[in-house]
Amino acid sequence: MFSPTPDDQVFKFLAKTYANAHESMHLESAQCGSSSSNSQRGIINGAQWSSIAGSMQDFNYLHTNCFEVTVELGCDKFPPEEELFIAWHENHDALITYMETAHRGIKGIVQDEEGNGIKGVRISVRGIRHDVTTAENGEYWRLLTPGIHIVSATAPGYARAMKKVHLPPRMYKAGRVDFLLVKAVPDPEVQVQDDTILSIDSYDRFDPYNQYERYTLMADVSQNQEVREEKPWWWNYFAQPGGPAPTWLLKHY
Repeated sequence: MFSPTPDDQVFKFLAKTYANAHESMHLESAQCGSSSSNSQRGIINGAQWSSIAGSMQDFNYLHTNCFEVTVELGCDKFPPEEELFIAWHENHDALITYMETAHRGIKGIVQDEEGNGIKGVRISVRGIRHDVTTAENGEYWRLLTPGIHIVSATAPGYARAMKKVHLPPRMYKAGRVDFLLVKAVPDPEVQVQDDTILSIDSYDRFDPYNQYERYTLMADVSQNQEVREEKPWWWNYFAQPGGPAPTWLLKHY
């Protein structure tokens, strides 16, 4: 079934880039597979083509900064040797164009007032419910489609920083968008009642909204109480109907 991600427009943009640069992929629908009739000009939503719960694509998108696109080049997984040269010729330009497209969007560094890079900062885009996080030295990369985006950087102990970004359609490299985070002044009237539920631990960077940990902990500490905590939007990707909660998720990453 059709199952779009918050970055559906980005994935469509990447897929169309490859298909349109291919000699024939964009001219025809898929010729093999159970959902070949749903293919449009050479691209299709992965779950609509073949629905798989808990794939590596799901995990990488939901819990790391990785975006994955699967490229199917034909119905035969082991084509004859004499067809390989033709396949290479058909896909050569598409592969190069696709690699160039991986640099579309924004990139930058998030630093504090002393010029130190800040690790684990959440880079959010308004209207897209999926964050990426900064690496060891505060650097980040964020794939985006052309247009106007409101981008913000947030981290515990710092005030939120926000910028308006305009990415032109013919911009073929990532725009540089840096952030400077200023230490936030603590509010003495704000009190945290339960550190067990609201604390941020080491794998929070893989779950931008920290909803998995919060949901499972809520279930543990209120065994006999009614829990109204909303499950994260990606919960059904891994939880089977009627089955136990996927407690393995992220725990041993």
